[in-house]
Amino acid sequence: MKQFVKLFSKNSLLLWWLTILNHLALMIYIYHRIPLDFSTDFSLQMVLLLIIALIVFSYICNIVTFRYSELKLWLLLMMFLISWQSIFNQGVASTLLHFFDILHPLNSFILVYSSLSIIFLGEKIGEELLSVSFVLTLITISSYLLSPSIFLFLSLFASFFLNLVPLILLILYHKELKSKLKYQRRNLWILALILPLSYFFLYINTTGSGVTNLVWYLEILSILAFLHFKTIISSLQKKVSELKLSYIKAFSRLFLLVMFLLVGIFIIFRLDLNTSFLVLNIMLLLFGICSEELIRLFRSAEMLDSRDYVKVLFLKRNRMVKNLLANEDTEQQFSEFLHNEILQNVMAIKNFNKYSSNQAFGEQINLVTEELVQRIRERMDYYQPMVETDEQLDIQYQGLINRIVKRYHAENEVVTQFPAHFRLLSPYDKIAYRLVEELATNAVKYASGGRISLKIDVHDDAIFIISENDCLQKEKSLGYGLKNMSNKISVLGGQMQIFENNKRFRVEITLPIDKELCYENFVN
Repeated sequence: MKQFVKLFSKNSLLLWWLTILNHLALMIYIYHRIPLDFSTDFSLQMVLLLIIALIVFSYICNIVTFRYSELKLWLLLMMFLISWQSIFNQGVASTLLHFFDILHPLNSFILVYSSLSIIFLGEKIGEELLSVSFVLTLITISSYLLSPSIFLFLSLFASFFLNLVPLILLILYHKELKSKLKYQRRNLWILALILPLSYFFLYINTTGSGVTNLVWYLEILSILAFLHFKTIISSLQKKVSELKLSYIKAFSRLFLLVMFLLVGIFIIFRLDLNTSFLVLNIMLLLFGICSEELIRLFRSAEMLDSRDYVKVLFLKRNRMVKNLLANEDTEQQFSEFLHNEILQNVMAIKNFNKYSSNQAFGEQINLVTEELVQRIRERMDYYQPMVETDEQLDIQYQGLINRIVKRYHAENEVVTQFPAHFRLLSPYDKIAYRLVEELATNAVKYASGGRISLKIDVHDDAIFIISENDCLQKEKSLGYGLKNMSNKISVLGGQMQIFENNKRFRVEITLPIDKELCYENFVN
């Protein structure tokens, strides 16, 4: 199931066509089934505005690329379902009956899941709690087909539980959340307070005015605007500001001009709302089709050069930071080359030599190949030491230090101190990994003996790294490794200080965490 969802979510053209088909179905259904005129009540007008906003945002969501493509699929699915739920519930007089809709538990779960993913930038915190929420949602929806009375009970319970998930997350995972940035914890607290408050407000006002029924939809729109819209549109603005292709400017101006002309025609000729709504959606539909063709254009073989040119224009806000991070991809490719093309062949030769008739000759070849294998593994560990695993960072960093000590046959004792439940946002997990690698290598190679201490702390939206060891003599100048590390830290907006006192060598690094870089790395 997970593999299917992953493959499905990575097909950008398929997502575009699903968005267009959903838009077309909504337009046809509203035109034929929803009566619209100038006397339409306020709640229905607000629902139509909500649907238009969700349609527009669904197209914007298709343009950007998330580090986890599944999140885009869930976001689109949520916007599709909320649009249809808002239409189907127009004839409902009671707010309470909104929560008895089969789409409501699923919508609530996807809203909570996607909001937490945006807040945590894809990190898997509280995965067990979300799994329980998903199973509860599936059971609730399944009960709709079995027994209406069971569904009523489970719908109330599931809605209540899903609204409390962010608050439960804050209580159960308070230790893991200590290492989060201030703005992440702030957004999580806002979400944890808004959802239960709106839940109790709606259940107090279960009957009466139809305007009350809009509260839940307005709450969804506010959460989308505060978390999802803000995150995605900010990344989109950075791309558009750096993308100077003239045809995009011309297309945008033409689209706005036609929109203004249409609005003017509606005002002058006073067309009925059904026709106005239909024409407006036709314009949005054409915009979606043109955007889909634009993606197809840059995916075609004859436009590879143009596609590469566009990718060059999609630079990060800090180009030097991007160059630093690009080294990781190059080193990963070289490591894969060492493993696939060289190491496997050497190990095959080593295994064949076991059956050599000349025992002395075979043993000598085995010694040479074993040494070669060891050297290749050390080089692979240097180029690609960090893999995408669920291991905590303290375990990965400790493993790195152990490998460095083993590589140099050092007798020093390296004492590490990491925060509890150590976590860092990408790309700072790899940046800190490289800093630890350089500090540990420098200390193991040049320390005079005794204990080497390495401490990492994360607070006030910054990373603090302290390395300390005994040195043989006072250095007059920094080595190449430390100079290079100091330059990288300076590019990232940090600071590195070196102290030497009584033959004790101490390095202090302060690296601020740029939340915009974290968002950009997550969305793009």
